[in-house]
Amino acid sequence: MGPLRVHPANPRYFSDGSGKAVYLTGSHTWANLQERGCEGITPNFDYLAYLAFLQNFQHNFMRLWTWEHAMWMQFTDKNIRYTPLPFVRSGPGTALDGALKFDLSRFHPPYFDRLHARVSAARDRGIYVAVMLFQGFSIEQKGTLGVDPNKGNPWDGHPFHRHNNINGIDGDPNGSGEGKAVHTLAIPAITALQKAYVCHVVNTLNDLDNVL
Repeated sequence: MGPLRVHPANPRYFSDGSGKAVYLTGSHTWANLQERGCEGITPNFDYLAYLAFLQNFQHNFMRLWTWEHAMWMQFTDKNIRYTPLPFVRSGPGTALDGALKFDLSRFHPPYFDRLHARVSAARDRGIYVAVMLFQGFSIEQKGTLGVDPNKGNPWDGHPFHRHNNINGIDGDPNGSGEGKAVHTLAIPAITALQKAYVCHVVNTLNDLDNVL
């Protein structure tokens, strides 16, 4: 497809290197990379049907949504789970969601294999992909002041929560229950983990030319 560049004649558009203007448009959803839903109830996301849907409407763009946390969400008290995640869950010990704790020193190959496969499948259909790295719904309680006991708290399912990893990482040193510090540069150990993760994403997708 060719990596996108600013169109030389009209900077409001991209170009694929051929001189042709490229206008990106697509249809968004939240489960196009990881599975998301209630265990035993929500079916797995049909990614191939989603690609066919985009093609049917002549769309050429998607935002590949990334969830950072393993369970819970601000808008419901249901146990919504997100899988796979970038880090291995090897323990020892059990995280707050009942599964094994994360080892933040080890990347989880199924996550990155899926990432590459899905971006590659989109390329084969002429679809550009904006690959997300982080997002705010995995930390703070949106729409509330502090933690709402009547809703799920995604921070309790985050790998950087001190009770969820074996590496001594604490992404909420002030005890707010929201983990906002992980999206700042306040904790050097977390910044180093995030830098390694970003590099691994780039290396995973470096052979593909449909990536934003």
